[in-house]
Amino acid sequence: MRRVWLTGDDWQVKDTEGEFSFRGSVPGVVQADLVRNKLLPHPYVGTNEDLFIQIEGKEWVYEKDFSFNEPLGDEDYVDLVFEGIDTLSDVYLNDVFLGSTEDMFLEYRFDVKRLLKSGNKLRVHIKSPVLVPKALEQNYGKMGGPEESVRGYIRKAQYSYGWDWGARIVTSGIWKPVYLELHKGARLHDSTAYLLEYEGGDGTIKVTGHITSKVGKDGLSVSVFVDGGLLGEFEVKEKEGELYFEGLARIKGLKLWYPWNVGEPHLYGFDFVLKRNGNEIYRESKRIGFRTVRIIQEPDEEGRTFIFEVNGKKVFAKGANWIPADNVLTWLSEDDYKKLLKMAKDANMNMLRVWGGGIYEHDAFYSLCDEMGIMVWQDFMYACLEYPDHLPWFRRLANEEARKIVRKLRHHACIVLWCGNNENNWGFEEWGIMNKKVEGLNLGNRLYLFDFPKICAEEDPKTPYWVSSPYGGERANSEREGDRHVWNVWSGWVNYDQYEEEGGKFISEFGFQGAPHVKTIEFFAKEDERRVFHPVMLKHNKQVEGQERLVRFIVGNFGEYKDFESFVYLSQLNQAEAIKFGVEHWRSRKYKTAGTLFWQLNDSWPVFSWSAVDYFKRPKALYYYAKRFFADVLPVLKKTGKELVFLVVNDLRKTVNAKGVLKVYGFDGKERLVKEYNVTLPEDGVVVVDNLEWSDYNVAFFVDVEVEGRVFSNYKVFKKWRDLELKDPEIDVTVAGRLLTLRAKKPAFGVRILSENDEELEDNFLFLKPFEERKVNLPGEFYAVKSLYDYLKR
Repeated sequence: MRRVWLTGDDWQVKDTEGEFSFRGSVPGVVQADLVRNKLLPHPYVGTNEDLFIQIEGKEWVYEKDFSFNEPLGDEDYVDLVFEGIDTLSDVYLNDVFLGSTEDMFLEYRFDVKRLLKSGNKLRVHIKSPVLVPKALEQNYGKMGGPEESVRGYIRKAQYSYGWDWGARIVTSGIWKPVYLELHKGARLHDSTAYLLEYEGGDGTIKVTGHITSKVGKDGLSVSVFVDGGLLGEFEVKEKEGELYFEGLARIKGLKLWYPWNVGEPHLYGFDFVLKRNGNEIYRESKRIGFRTVRIIQEPDEEGRTFIFEVNGKKVFAKGANWIPADNVLTWLSEDDYKKLLKMAKDANMNMLRVWGGGIYEHDAFYSLCDEMGIMVWQDFMYACLEYPDHLPWFRRLANEEARKIVRKLRHHACIVLWCGNNENNWGFEEWGIMNKKVEGLNLGNRLYLFDFPKICAEEDPKTPYWVSSPYGGERANSEREGDRHVWNVWSGWVNYDQYEEEGGKFISEFGFQGAPHVKTIEFFAKEDERRVFHPVMLKHNKQVEGQERLVRFIVGNFGEYKDFESFVYLSQLNQAEAIKFGVEHWRSRKYKTAGTLFWQLNDSWPVFSWSAVDYFKRPKALYYYAKRFFADVLPVLKKTGKELVFLVVNDLRKTVNAKGVLKVYGFDGKERLVKEYNVTLPEDGVVVVDNLEWSDYNVAFFVDVEVEGRVFSNYKVFKKWRDLELKDPEIDVTVAGRLLTLRAKKPAFGVRILSENDEELEDNFLFLKPFEERKVNLPGEFYAVKSLYDYLKR
């Protein structure tokens, strides 16, 4: 098998109205090429997004001339392969119609051997991703939901039509590679291996995969190699018109794949080799990890548990929701994925939820999660809308997509759950705008309740399926069962102290907005546009009354802000404090609540949003906080009646002896209390260290827990920041080369280091006990240190 690549920047692209004509890139989309060719300005600056909305009704033609002089024999075959076209298109080679594409997420192949000449013209006519589904909507009826409704009729990334954190940039293009694939009439695809039984350190695995053949199955076989050694030879069989191979094998001393904070995420190198009459004709190479996964759902005093168990070990999920990392997907590189996923792991995250309004992610995403030991909750791409699954053509396409995607991704050990959709079943029950039914079923439930679970059971029996997120219990968004989205806080104008009133068995969404990094704001807004309610700022906060909420919660928790710089800082600190409060609450309930995935890790463009890391991968205060509140050991202080409770959450996979210290300071820097403890932290558990009677809460509490030379620290104030008598902490700063040393005379919070390249700081938005020294390595020239005190209006 060999490939002739048809990628590059030598495609000719034009719209059918004659307004634009330019050289385009493949992989690429029209919107990126328009910016690259300086035909339109950058969509992320100012209000330029509106210019891209104006072109979404256009049809586009991609053309490429190419030579083909490969010698072909009678046994040679040539496929023209599009790994992804965005979205509805007709494909022609040398003016011969090859076929149409109808799903952005699927690969399309065409047999072109008979059409190839020495000189060839490939043409792709891409239809409007707005006008076509709009015509379908006019014909079949409007789908109910809170976002753009026509998107329900097209299998395209749903967020591209705009979301409450994302720009509306409805892309068109050939967004994945294109090539000619030369082979000997049969190809191997979707090969995998998974664990059936593990006993005494040895494992029984099943290998399987599929073959597409134009020469029948006679003489075909598959050889499977593991880390270079032959595992076995397997015959090619036929069932219901489809060719496949399967078989069992035993691996001695099998190493299992674990989430990184539980064990080693071990991967084996697999080669699947398709042979014809003993000669290799096609090969797939994959890295595969072996694990078992189940969700423990057992009665408890609150309802039913929802606990991920990997290889027989309970795992508390710590992480965030992942959205597409760009509105223009072809602007992303593998390095972008590496950086974002490294940031997630460095923040002690062991799970990411791939949200159902985006895309089935780039191969690099899943491979990196496999390597890093990051679990993936994988939604199917349906979100916040009714979908017309009562229409036979739509249901057929949805099922084709689901089966092909599961087959494509199932070899990734990191995927620990398939989930039918995002919030649709919650919407059916409670939103009042998604209540259409056909033959007694909500629109979409044919897929989520019947088709998808069957497909997942057939194609990936080792991985659980879950109907929706949230889902479980008497109602979809139940506090007593299944997973839960908590949006009364923030979106319902409720402050974050309400998190403490929430139970929930697995919190798969909750969030609080904060501004992006100052440098990111400078990218999209001129100096005179940097005002809270300037039209540019409103364009870059997509939630209805998003800026108003930022103001309301800043004023409610901190008091008035002084200026725009203070607004940005306080919004970030407010966001970090909110998520910290929620995570501490739910982690302290360990396995009553078995996971906290905040909304959201990343951004798709420069925006005021719920992210911990902004579009340019600059960390916000929340990111630095996450490093601490997701740490292996988390000391927590809570107030119960008149008592102050000091407890410690231990995620370590062993029981350890620890030393604890509780210190209480007034904001004048005077010490009010010091208590020391020797405590045993139970393996993967929670222990109450002390209960104290305490009445004066105009103070700051600090706790440290030392475990095997590592110190885990936390702090707590029990009043709103605006009601505390904060003093200037008088932070002493020493710079020696690239080493910064901080020391405060009074309690200091939200200590922000400003330096050249400060987005590369290993730590920031710190807290300091009086006379504690903190050392931080600087990535560039040092500018200043500020704390919460400096940003408050007094």
